[in-house]
Amino acid sequence: MSVSAATPRASQPTAAPTGRALRVLVVDDEPPAVAQMQWLLEADPQVGAVCTASNVAQARHQLDTRKVDVILLDVHMPGPSGLAMARELRTGGEKGPQIIFVTADAGPAVEAFELAACDYLLKPVRAARLSEALRRAAEVLGGAADAGEGEPQRVSVLQGDATVLVDIASIRWVQAQGDYARLHTEAGSYLLRIALGDLEEQWSGQGFVRVHRSSAVNLHHVHRVVHRQGRMTIQLRDASGGEQEIAVSRRLMHHVRERLEVHRVRAPSRGGPG
Repeated sequence: MSVSAATPRASQPTAAPTGRALRVLVVDDEPPAVAQMQWLLEADPQVGAVCTASNVAQARHQLDTRKVDVILLDVHMPGPSGLAMARELRTGGEKGPQIIFVTADAGPAVEAFELAACDYLLKPVRAARLSEALRRAAEVLGGAADAGEGEPQRVSVLQGDATVLVDIASIRWVQAQGDYARLHTEAGSYLLRIALGDLEEQWSGQGFVRVHRSSAVNLHHVHRVVHRQGRMTIQLRDASGGEQEIAVSRRLMHHVRERLEVHRVRAPSRGGPG
C-alpha cells in the first residue's frame, strides 16, 4: 500500500482540547485494518485530517513532510517494528506526536507504556474506545502547549493474563526488586519492568524521590518526616488511617531534604513530636 495524502474531513470538527482538530497518522501494514481505522477516524469529530503509511520508512516520510499530532501505530510490521519507531521518536530529544498503539497483540503493552505511549488499543478497535484514546491524546497535547510538557498519568502493568492501568498519582512508594520495581498502592502492588533509578528519573516531576537504594516514595503521600538519633524516616498514611515507615539512607538524606523543601513538606525538629 502506498502512502496516502492527508484526507480532510468534510464536516467542521468539534474543537479538541488542543484548540484545533487532530492530525492523525495511521501506520499499519494490513490494508483492511487501515481502511477500518480511516473510516472510524473520519467519523470522529476530534479528527481533522488522516494520513497513512504501511511501514516505518513511509511513516518517517510522512512525519518529515507534514505536521502530525497523533500516531496510531501497529506493533508488528515488516522491517522495523512499531516499538522500534516509538523508541526512536522518544529518544529524538524533541517532543513528538502522541503515540497510540493499535495491535492484536497484548504482550508488548508494558514496553509500550514504558515508551510513554498515550494508550494501547487491541484490535478490533471499537469507535468509543478509539474516541477515548484520541480525547486523552488531545488533553496531553493541550497540556503540553500550556505547560511545555505532557507527562504520562498512568502506567501499564501485567497482572496474570491481564493488563492493568495504574494511576501514577496513586502509587505511594516503590520497591526495587532486581531489574523490576514493585509499585505499592492502596489497591495492591504491581510489578513493573523498570530499574528504580530510571523510574525516579522519569517520574521525578510527579513527586517521586529516591530515599534508599531499594526504595522511592511519592512525596504527595508523605504524612510525616521523623528525625530520630541521626536517622530520617518517611511516614506514609493509608486510607485506613494506619502508617507505614520507609527508612531514608544517610547518603540520600540531604537529597530528600531538598525535595521535601520544594514540596513544602516540613520535618519536625529534633525532639519534636513523632
